[in-house]
Amino acid sequence: MERNWYCPYCGQPMEARRRADDATGRISWTIGCHDPRHFHTHGYVNAAVAEAQLERLLRG
Repeated sequence: MERNWYCPYCGQPMEARRRADDATGRISWTIGCHDPRHFHTHGYVNAAVAEAQLERLLRG
């Protein structure tokens, strides 16, 4: 990620996560808090797209 992002709920740093769908082999990227109940983006094609969407969501 280009910059450090922090969870709007708890203030902890968020991280980008890569996920692979076993059935289709598709890769998706999400950015979110370590706590699964807190803020997360949906899956996107790559980490840069996920970060751009995160910026839109948090900057409103």
